[in-house]
Amino acid sequence: MTLSRAILPLLLLLPALALGQLATPPDSGQEDWPALLENSARPAMQGRLEESEQQLRALLARAPADQPALQADILHRLQFVLRSRQQTTAALAAASQALALRQQAFGQSHLLVAESQQAYARLLAATQPDSAEKLLLAALQTRDQLAGSESLDAAESHHALGLFYLQQKQYDSAAVQLGRALVIRQKRLPADHPDTLYTQARLGAALQQQKQYERAIGLLQDALEGEARRGNADGLHAAIITRELAYCYHYQQDYPSAEALYKQALTLLALNLGSQHYAYAITQQALGWLYISSQRESQGRALLENARQLLQQADKQPAQRK
Repeated sequence: MTLSRAILPLLLLLPALALGQLATPPDSGQEDWPALLENSARPAMQGRLEESEQQLRALLARAPADQPALQADILHRLQFVLRSRQQTTAALAAASQALALRQQAFGQSHLLVAESQQAYARLLAATQPDSAEKLLLAALQTRDQLAGSESLDAAESHHALGLFYLQQKQYDSAAVQLGRALVIRQKRLPADHPDTLYTQARLGAALQQQKQYERAIGLLQDALEGEARRGNADGLHAAIITRELAYCYHYQQDYPSAEALYKQALTLLALNLGSQHYAYAITQQALGWLYISSQRESQGRALLENARQLLQQADKQPAQRK
């Protein structure tokens, strides 16, 4: 039982759109490109992704042909929006173009090139994992060389590699990369920083898959407490961590603890995503199997049937699987 990895990238998508900066300022004073790009991010931050896409495409059409770095900045933001809209083919095209333009503008060794390699790799991971891994490793190498092996840039690459290996079910490699990212982030970021808590929770998930349940529980519980200290005890990430904790106790056959955590996760998932969401369905499915394992056959079968129906509906509505 593993977490749908498509959920967590959405947590980081919209802030990233707002925080990005232009690689190269425009030569002409007639257009304030940083302000224009910031304005295009605001609709996305409010969930108006189609509007954001339209604005970015309009900016791309106006961007000067002799400024590949500017075009790449726009395309980099566009691929985030397209990915969140489940337009994978279009997102792949935008990410590929952004990477090519940044390589044209800056050469092969540049931090913005590494950023584009990582974004493109995330989109390739499902269908071309070998190519995705090469891009992620190249991005890590560039960041190590240019920013330093203990930099936050390097930590981001270790984290991205860890998520990739989790997706590929290479749990040993995932734990190594996430562990490296966590050490750096704990050194360089304030206590309870969201990036640190995210890496910590994903490391806990990797350890859970390695059956290192006690270590996983410690990391996950600490991450959950960190979210509570940040005022996010009812948030989506707290729901995901709670479900990972439930998995640990379930595998340890501590059914009372696992049941309470599954129910708590369902409550939080319903609050954040609704009770018809794919993530809610797979959590309900896990609780159903717990009931069957603890001699509550009728309850378990009823939950499994309800989860099956929800999953079928989710398959018909892929845009809801985020």
